[in-house]
Amino acid sequence: MSNFGDLIKKLRKEKGLTLETVAGKIGSHKGYVSGIENSKVNPPSVKIIKKFARLFKQDERTLVRIAWVDKAPAILREEARRIVMPADGDANRIPLLNTTATGYPCDLGADGRVKPAVNATMVLPKSPVPIEFAATVCDDSMKQPVGPGFSRGDMVLLTREEKIRNGSVVYIVVTLRQKRQAFIRQVTLEQGDRIVLQPLNKEFPTEVVTHDDVDAAYRVVGKIEMFDSVGVDVNV
Repeated sequence: MSNFGDLIKKLRKEKGLTLETVAGKIGSHKGYVSGIENSKVNPPSVKIIKKFARLFKQDERTLVRIAWVDKAPAILREEARRIVMPADGDANRIPLLNTTATGYPCDLGADGRVKPAVNATMVLPKSPVPIEFAATVCDDSMKQPVGPGFSRGDMVLLTREEKIRNGSVVYIVVTLRQKRQAFIRQVTLEQGDRIVLQPLNKEFPTEVVTHDDVDAAYRVVGKIEMFDSVGVDVNV
């Protein structure tokens, strides 16, 4: 049984597409797509998975993770499945805010929450910390040569920050230079009303705002880190 193949078959049928049509869209042939759907071949490369994601309007990283489970050695497959696709009773479904292509969304709803730029959900193991959103890191401004950091393509897990804490890493929406913008930054609270938004990568600029400039803030409480192109490592 292939979770990836079953999903591709379901998405294809929902769109009313033939095997030939799908094969043409991804630059392959009917037999290969049929083999994926029926577990006769392994899930494809990341390059092909991205083509499936574009065709079916799915989050490509989610499809890569599902494929990674199917590719895991049998002795580790159940453990990998629990990480990526935990059972409903042991899972939280978390809205995904963005992809690297969309950038960081900064529009807010009437309730003050950030409006996601994509229609996608992450399924994660339950956590003692309430997680409201997952966000994809869009640049290397929080990447460090040594020590913990966040690389482009990693995902961060966010909880609503009612009061900004000194030293915390946040997804923050601010009005800066008369324009609403969103960043992932480490916060330094200075005397008075100043908030310094500090990138960990010194090649990126530091921004200084006031508390009145902050429209929304979410504290980073975990990270989903990609490795070896298709693996995942979850830290909460």
